[in-house]
Amino acid sequence: MSEIRRGSAAIQEAAKSSGKGEFRPYLSSHYWKDTDEHYLLFLNEVEDMPLFDMIQYIPVGDFFQETVSKTDQFFGERSDAFEKEWDATPKKTNVAIAVELEPVVEIVNKRRKPRGFEVKTVEYERRIFDDDGEATDETEEVTAPAVGYVAQSPNNFFNQISNYDANEAPIIETALKITRIGADKNTSYTLVGYDELPIDLTNLVGYVDGISYLGDDLVPLLDEIEKLTPEEAALAIGKKLLDKREEELIDDDRYQELLDGVTESMDKFGNKKGKKKKEKAEPVRSRAASRRAAKVEEPEDSSGDDADEPASDPEATEEVKPARKAKAKKTTAKQSPETRMEELRAKAAERAKARK
Repeated sequence: MSEIRRGSAAIQEAAKSSGKGEFRPYLSSHYWKDTDEHYLLFLNEVEDMPLFDMIQYIPVGDFFQETVSKTDQFFGERSDAFEKEWDATPKKTNVAIAVELEPVVEIVNKRRKPRGFEVKTVEYERRIFDDDGEATDETEEVTAPAVGYVAQSPNNFFNQISNYDANEAPIIETALKITRIGADKNTSYTLVGYDELPIDLTNLVGYVDGISYLGDDLVPLLDEIEKLTPEEAALAIGKKLLDKREEELIDDDRYQELLDGVTESMDKFGNKKGKKKKEKAEPVRSRAASRRAAKVEEPEDSSGDDADEPASDPEATEEVKPARKAKAKKTTAKQSPETRMEELRAKAAERAKARK
């Protein structure tokens, strides 16, 4: 295996060379439909962003997943089963972690103008597990930062991110308003940076334990960020999430599981001649598929170079085993991020004292 391609050089090279069952915690994606706009702060340096040949829109129940093609440079194999058996088309895709921001606005000449930003939060219900790791009938309300991954093409998305970072301002310090225009082959993105406006990271650090995707990595991460500045902690969180997402995307067991679930051609628009007519027996619906009830739209046309992914935001109920064994308590009122951070620091101090 080779090393994973990363950074601005990989983005630019890709842009130039373009011709045109078991339950697992999951990481939401930041996704744009036509005319959508999102304010984001990237939590990874451009040079740390991997570039993959990705198989996307793999059906899993009512949602879609993605994995790295076996023909990617990292694996270096001559063929990929999704492409060979099910007509999938690998696409060059960069992956990064970002958190969504909300502008703090003021009225200037009867127009709303951002004067700063804060981290957006989401709330959902999480299944409570007992001391033995068994699910109970209780749930707890959880507040989490709206953090997720971005998987997009280097040709119409990440080339702009890379250029902004190189020529305007660091993307790890700047709120970016990213807007999608058009669809299919005509998709483009506009980018507006607010490099002079402050970003309040309190919600990201204070509610980090609401990111269920961290799993068993939460406790060591809390130890790591305890003495860091908010800006340093944000990058540590982003690195941990990106590392976990990379491991997930290149995991062979997950690849095989996704492959086993495909039952019909993935060439939805007839772009490949000789489209295969294979069919498999309907696989047993996995817990990961069963827990998702919301429908997602399929891409309108797979012939374009847009590497968007369907949204996968948390549902109302998510079964996630806490990283710590202590029995979770049912939340009755939302805590402030400052209070949450005080609790996290106190627990980190107790762990440090216990190790002595």
